[in-house]
Amino acid sequence: MQQNRNKLGGQPPKQTAPDNSRALIFIGVGLIVLALIVFGLLFLFSKHGDDSSREENDSGSLSSAGSSQDNSKAVHNGQSSSGSADSTDGSGSGAAQVKVHFIDVGQGDCTLVMSAGEAMLIDSGERDDSDRVIKYLKEQGVTKLSCIIVTHPHTDHMGEMPDILKAFKADRFIMPKVPDNMVPTIMRYEKMLKQVKNQGLEVTWSSNSEFRLGDAVINTYTPKGQFEELNDYSTVVKITCGSKKFLITGDTEKEEEADLLAQKLDFRADVLKVPHHGSYKGTTNELLKAVGAQYAVICCGKNNDYGHPHDSTLKRINKFISNVYITKDNGDIVFSTDGKELTVTKQRG
Repeated sequence: MQQNRNKLGGQPPKQTAPDNSRALIFIGVGLIVLALIVFGLLFLFSKHGDDSSREENDSGSLSSAGSSQDNSKAVHNGQSSSGSADSTDGSGSGAAQVKVHFIDVGQGDCTLVMSAGEAMLIDSGERDDSDRVIKYLKEQGVTKLSCIIVTHPHTDHMGEMPDILKAFKADRFIMPKVPDNMVPTIMRYEKMLKQVKNQGLEVTWSSNSEFRLGDAVINTYTPKGQFEELNDYSTVVKITCGSKKFLITGDTEKEEEADLLAQKLDFRADVLKVPHHGSYKGTTNELLKAVGAQYAVICCGKNNDYGHPHDSTLKRINKFISNVYITKDNGDIVFSTDGKELTVTKQRG
């Protein structure tokens, strides 16, 4: 019986509690490790997401900053394009600016052209004890003249020039070369040449040539023939900004007009400064047709001794041009253009 007991249950049964505890410990540790792994993965994914978001935000900020810089540059370029040569083609931003002032100097001619900080004076009118032209230039902010053009050496076109040359430094001085027998011997002419020399300049004899003035292209035209009148040696000046053009004609008369037209020069312009103060001796139908202007400006003084402008000239002009301004009636006349549009202001009338 003892044997059987030993056989059946002689060895006491093994204790399972420690094994279960150990298993539970392993399971617990495993769960903790798994939780740590999951937590770590979540942390890494979260950090990656934050970094990605930050990168996107940073990228967006950089993109915005770049956009601001580009916009800033575009604005700057838009503002500065008024000084660029490209803006004069009439197809740009419209920032090009040219102003042409027909200054009322009484019985005489005086035209101020301004563009992109540069100024050019064409003629000066008679000598004026009130320094009208000098004051006018200073009021417009002119401190120096890039170019001076005397269309021809009559005092109603160059009389004030010696004083102007004393008041303003000039970079270039242009006038026509005339036959020796027509060279003036008057004091004002001599004083003008003296002031040119005092500035260290040489006279540039006018020719068919082209140069720049800020946003404007300047063309000078001269006749090829020989004439009896000094007026017919006048230098003609064309000012172009984009599609807008001005033609300044000095005191050209019929003979010079025919000479210039025979050269097949491009005289098309929106604004015509009428030759010789509206004298019947100039402004032929042929010239008016070639120019095709919309505006005409006549420079002359009130109750002048010549009766300018002459009725016959006004009748011819009115056949071709509907907008006619006269300094004796309207005072200073100023045209402004951006190369596309043209505006005009007048002092009175």
